[in-house]
Amino acid sequence: MVSVQNFTRSSIGQFEATISGAWPQELSGHIFVAAPYHQIGERHLFGGAGVTIRWDLAPQNGKVKLLCKRVNTWDSFWQDLLPLTWRQRAFFPARMSLFGIAEPANTGVVNMNGRLLLTADAGRYWEIDPVTLETITPVGYFDEHIISVPLSFFPMVANTAHPFYDPETGELISCELKCVPRPGQLFYDMISQVYITVWDGKGTLKHWELDGTRLDGSPHTIILTEECAMIPDMPFQMGLTTLMGLKVPPTNAYPHTQVYVVDRKDLTAANYKVPARLVTFPGDSYHFLCNYRHNDGNIQMVAVQQGTISLTQSLEPCDVMHFTGKPYSEEYWGIPWMFGFDPGVLRKVVIGDGQVIQEEAFIHPGWYSTMLYTADPREQFTASGYSAIYQGYSGYWRDFICRRQYLAFRDHPNRILTDQKLPTHNLPSVLARIPLAEDWKMLTEQLEKEQQEHPERELPSLGHEFLDFYVFPDHCLLDSIQYIPQGKGYIFTKVFAENHLEAWLFAADNLKNGPIAKLTLPDTVNFGFTLHSEYFEKLVSAPPSYRVDRVSCALRSLAKVPREFIFNQPDQVLNR
Repeated sequence: MVSVQNFTRSSIGQFEATISGAWPQELSGHIFVAAPYHQIGERHLFGGAGVTIRWDLAPQNGKVKLLCKRVNTWDSFWQDLLPLTWRQRAFFPARMSLFGIAEPANTGVVNMNGRLLLTADAGRYWEIDPVTLETITPVGYFDEHIISVPLSFFPMVANTAHPFYDPETGELISCELKCVPRPGQLFYDMISQVYITVWDGKGTLKHWELDGTRLDGSPHTIILTEECAMIPDMPFQMGLTTLMGLKVPPTNAYPHTQVYVVDRKDLTAANYKVPARLVTFPGDSYHFLCNYRHNDGNIQMVAVQQGTISLTQSLEPCDVMHFTGKPYSEEYWGIPWMFGFDPGVLRKVVIGDGQVIQEEAFIHPGWYSTMLYTADPREQFTASGYSAIYQGYSGYWRDFICRRQYLAFRDHPNRILTDQKLPTHNLPSVLARIPLAEDWKMLTEQLEKEQQEHPERELPSLGHEFLDFYVFPDHCLLDSIQYIPQGKGYIFTKVFAENHLEAWLFAADNLKNGPIAKLTLPDTVNFGFTLHSEYFEKLVSAPPSYRVDRVSCALRSLAKVPREFIFNQPDQVLNR
């Protein structure tokens, strides 16, 4: 069992990792990883300010160097100066004070043509210098953003942790939300108006409202093609009262994936509202892998799905382990409900003429908790698109499943397994390559047949004859993963290995043979539970041309934001 103390250890500084195995001598480039910075008193695993971790892949004397620095957002200065005034409400990431709401910037990484941005589902994006990892500037003054709550110096910006940089237009495309009361249900969490946000990297942000569109949950990501921008309504709730830690119950999320599709040609200066078509398909989706080019006019994507989890809920002092009834020790408090008690699902979806025209699911009976994924970025803008998705499954860890989580999802309509079919022991992490050209329904049926005919086989190992995957040892937990686009490709993974941190390198075309090399850090060094990552071929210092002035930002937050929020003048806020 992995030590949970390692989930919340945050080492800052420059370190060297020792290489074992056959690390490719020609390997170069850099991997940037986002993570929360954990401090004493944090009440949620994803609640800390952002940390930037850079792995320099070129080996030197049998070692690989890495650098880790905290993201110094402007609210973090006040958090360090007056820590008692900043509080996390309940067991959720939001941290608030009289100064406003903290900007975590701890979830996603964006490569904006060599510029490095760190992102989160709340707060502005922050530019980081790729060379020094110094915090440079936020993206936009607050009055340039859509504001959910006009609080003091740091009002709340609700957005997506995964904006999309389009190298063909030179634009960063995202979405932002504005909280509005739920009609007829004032004592439930709010819903959100939705806006597409575009930034050219140097000027003012521009916004377009999706006409007649409201979200129950969080978008978490924007999906982009050459012709469309798509906003998903995720099945986990991140409304205003949830973010603020108020004990107001969220409504149950719609049990299927909803995606609002906008034609990019409508995003013009002539209007500030655009029409959106609603597309619905089965499953609880959290991430998407989408081809940039349309194929015969159709959108092709993969939805990464996992039932029985909630990232906005976490273990609390009142919780007990579902399968044993034992209480949790304090070190578990704040770990999200991110380990499911149902197999993970990958769903291929084809959308044409504003509707789903084809979908098929891949389900492995021994692979649980779809977390992070990666793919070959060299394929993204080709006519044929992606050939495979590399999916990380964190596993089935019974001790992390509390009674509240079980009761919340026991009767969920998307649940695959009944209680009687749940494994009676933990199942390990898995890294798998799933080809997109294969018939996923047939693959799933083959796995079901093998399970029935060979009940003696270990569940995670089913399909070894026709799938390429690696089952991690029982004492390891797979975390962040990143494709390295060099040669035939490599998969870089971060692994919790008992009481220390390792990084394992796989050949992308041969996962089943295991890691070709490992990087081991000293036992005193750990970065906790890391999140998304991005590959940079080279390092270039952040350009000096774009900066948000700190004093001016504070004054504009106090003067302009409340006026625009209260009087709701879209011609002054949208599409400036």
